[in-house]
Amino acid sequence: MFQKCDFLLGEGDTIVVVIPARLPHAETYTLSVSDRDIRFRAGYDDIAEMPIQGAEIFRRLMNYTQVGVVEYPPNAESFPKTITNVAYIELRRAA
Repeated sequence: MFQKCDFLLGEGDTIVVVIPARLPHAETYTLSVSDRDIRFRAGYDDIAEMPIQGAEIFRRLMNYTQVGVVEYPPNAESFPKTITNVAYIELRRAA
């Protein structure tokens, strides 16, 4: 669905995920994180996987059980003013 994402880092350890797509409809979204990669799931379906973008991102994500997600597809007229979804965070050990 997408091969990269970005992060908005705020004061303290706050973090929001920005994805270059619209998420498929699902009751829950999950961000499965290890110190090597990030996997996105919509319900039980894997929709994206990519390398993690550094230790700071991993450290911030591991401090939360949920994270805000902003959907910002390439054809969007402007950056959204609000968080568009919330994803649960699942920590994994890298294999």
